[in-house]
Amino acid sequence: MESFISEVVSKFRIESLHNNYFVLPSRRAAQAFSKELLQNQKESFLLPPIKSIEEFIEEVSEVSLIDNLETLFHFYDIYKENTNPNKQEPLEQVYNWGQSIIQDFNEIDRYQIDSEQFFGNLKAIKDLEHWSNSEIKTELVKNYIEFWETLPKYHKELKAKLKAENKAYQGMAYQEAVSKIKSFIDSNNSQFYFIGFNALNSCEETIFQYILSEKRGDVFWDIDTHLLKDNSAGMFMRTYSKNWPFYSSKEFKTSSNNFRNKKNISLYGVPKKIGQAKLVGDILSKIPDQELGETALILGDENLLQPILNSLPKNIKAVNVTMGLPLEATSFASFFDTIFSIKTSNQAELHYKQIFELIEHPALKKSFNEDIQSIKINLNENNTVFQSKTDFLSDVEKLNSSLGEILRLSIKSQDISVDEFLNNCLEIIELLKLNFLEEKLSLEYLFGFKKLFNKLRNLLSESDLINDIRIFYQIYLDTLSSETLDFEGSPYEGLQIMGMLESRVLDFKNIIITSVNEGVLPSGKSQNSFIPFDLKKAYKLPTYKEKDAIYAYHFFRLIQRADNCHFTYNNSTSGIEKAEKSRFLTQVETFRMPEHSIRSYAVGSNTEAEKLSLQHVEKTPEIMAHLKSLFLSGISPSALTTYIRNPIDFYHRYVLGLKELDEIEEDISYKTLGTVIHDCLDLMYRDYRGKVLTENDVDRMLNNYTKTLTMLFEKKFQEEALRHGKNLIDFEIAKQQIKRFLLQEKKDVKRNKIEIVELEKVGDKYLDIDGVGFKIKLKGTVDRVDLFNDKIRIIDYKTGKVEAKQLKIPKDWIDFTEDYKYSKAFQVLFYALLKEDNLDENAEAGIISFKNLKTGFMTCSDSSLNLKEVATEFKIELETLILEILNSEIPFTEKLV
Repeated sequence: MESFISEVVSKFRIESLHNNYFVLPSRRAAQAFSKELLQNQKESFLLPPIKSIEEFIEEVSEVSLIDNLETLFHFYDIYKENTNPNKQEPLEQVYNWGQSIIQDFNEIDRYQIDSEQFFGNLKAIKDLEHWSNSEIKTELVKNYIEFWETLPKYHKELKAKLKAENKAYQGMAYQEAVSKIKSFIDSNNSQFYFIGFNALNSCEETIFQYILSEKRGDVFWDIDTHLLKDNSAGMFMRTYSKNWPFYSSKEFKTSSNNFRNKKNISLYGVPKKIGQAKLVGDILSKIPDQELGETALILGDENLLQPILNSLPKNIKAVNVTMGLPLEATSFASFFDTIFSIKTSNQAELHYKQIFELIEHPALKKSFNEDIQSIKINLNENNTVFQSKTDFLSDVEKLNSSLGEILRLSIKSQDISVDEFLNNCLEIIELLKLNFLEEKLSLEYLFGFKKLFNKLRNLLSESDLINDIRIFYQIYLDTLSSETLDFEGSPYEGLQIMGMLESRVLDFKNIIITSVNEGVLPSGKSQNSFIPFDLKKAYKLPTYKEKDAIYAYHFFRLIQRADNCHFTYNNSTSGIEKAEKSRFLTQVETFRMPEHSIRSYAVGSNTEAEKLSLQHVEKTPEIMAHLKSLFLSGISPSALTTYIRNPIDFYHRYVLGLKELDEIEEDISYKTLGTVIHDCLDLMYRDYRGKVLTENDVDRMLNNYTKTLTMLFEKKFQEEALRHGKNLIDFEIAKQQIKRFLLQEKKDVKRNKIEIVELEKVGDKYLDIDGVGFKIKLKGTVDRVDLFNDKIRIIDYKTGKVEAKQLKIPKDWIDFTEDYKYSKAFQVLFYALLKEDNLDENAEAGIISFKNLKTGFMTCSDSSLNLKEVATEFKIELETLILEILNSEIPFTEKLV
């Protein structure tokens, strides 16, 4: 395969090179052309000018190009000068819509459009869209019309201001280049050659045609005969061949007829980005080492860069990443974003989630884990939802490590200027560097952020507009999105990884293109512009249709000289992420070219299989020793029902000792709600143990329960947390549940004799089980034991909803210790067993459900047996369950729950 660049270079003789001037679409293309030129010539020679189109335009226009951000600041100056002071918007608002205006100015200038006429038409369209031709016009409509009327003035004044400073935004520079191309050509003896271009704006067309008409050069198009004739990739060049006067007498030359050569084309539908990254690694592992230098990996979605770098196979020895790693994709981006969020919130208090987000970030956690755990423990123990910045900083000052200084710089930002805040960020970088001296990649990330913040500091020094943290944060995010970390590597050796635009003019034997989905390749209809579609069409401005054709050109041009093509696309829809295969792949599949071998693959995921792979843990001697210790010290009903629900959970909780994280409760959890209600009843009934309840006793509790409940909640939550939102609702629910319970209790007391025997009493019992070799200790806390008309009742309070059917014992106890649906009955009978020695034939055990109070006390017993006999039957089932747990031959096996 001869590349396009090689074909072009072969047309030039060494003796005439010094009289030539070469222009290519990008700097990468210009570098590749220079390399080929040097390799093609055997004698020494003076390298002619070889430039990108932007460098060429800047040279011809004789202006200094400025970026969009600097243009926006100049635009804001013009906006303030030409807008009624009473109607002016602050910079942070202009910043949002101003960027779209600047982009539209660029388009208008690049396509040489009369701005007065254009904006007049745009205003008329906006008038029609918003019914502003009605006789009665509101102030809002008047302001709206005035804005569109003023746009031409903004445009004109902005260009005049920049011209006076010899500066220009891109579109303006193109216009200047058109006006000066004649003088530039006349003052230069070179022949000008434009190589590898496709979609030209109006200014570029004018310049190219002028060069051709003056016979001062030529244009080398890179388009295959087949693509020029039958494909959307050739849309622009078909237009040039028909409309340019130069081609009315001369043939429009295609660069190759390679598209019909045999190609191995593979299409892969893969779930998600990670699936594509892994597949790419598999494809690369099968490419011969000698062909890796002729292989390009094109990322349709540049967010795939990091997953792919992590998935590269061992046979990849050299890699050149042309696109660079986006700085916003590095781990430190979220760290500085957290610092910005603390600054922009501008609150005197810190929410605990803000603190955790900061201190638990990998940038800090790895180096300061001990100090971080100390901070977390302090906040968790006090259940601190909000903490003042002053108090938090006072606590961190006691730390011995540099973490204290990092946190001080991160948080003490409420009253400081943007410039001071920026300096704090730079100081934080210097402190963080000391913890990553052995991690070169992390140091590179930090260096990238240091350059970014220095760039922003220079911008601050040039403009007094950025004095608000909100506008500064917007600028930071925009600048961050365009900053990349450049990797060192040879652009001519090893695997080449690049974006679609970086592939211009380059050819490869093997190509792999990822994320070939609709909305990515091509990008679809989304555009950031105030100009309606119809107006763009009328003035021949590019719309999404032209942008689709640009993507089509880059996509199919890569195929034309390749031998092996691999295309991956996401075939799994998730949320707003599309999973529609690109129309380009549909076109590839419908090629009517017998020379091509086209195969489609649907690559599956092992996710479901992994879900169905149940965990087994064999009981080692160490585990058996731990189980013995557990049953000797006392096993609770909740531990046993955990085993019934899922043995692997029992293993994690009671063997490994893995507990739920002790987290700060911002909202009242069901667990806390239940605990507080239990504690409230315990405190109120405590004074009545051993005596018969009266209506007056219950009335006293009705008078005091609110005070008791409030005291218990305030032990767990800050007072302010109970006054608003969900917590206030939960607090009121708890009050209502206790009130309803006490009212029901008053009714029962009126009709019955009720004597409190025990409250929240911890009970235990020992079992001798054949084959175990030691006594099993059972332990549990019974919420309440009373005498109801001299009949013993064992009561378990449940703040959730429980129905009587959940306490029903199955016939012959089938599945009782295997099915979790019997867990409520299991727990009640466990408590009955603890009280076995005190039970008589009239005793009852059951539940009072606070969400089902109308059913009253729900008993757990068999109609043919009394509670004492049921407890005896239960003991047999319990012993069987304990024997299973203590059987070293039966592993802990996960259940599907």
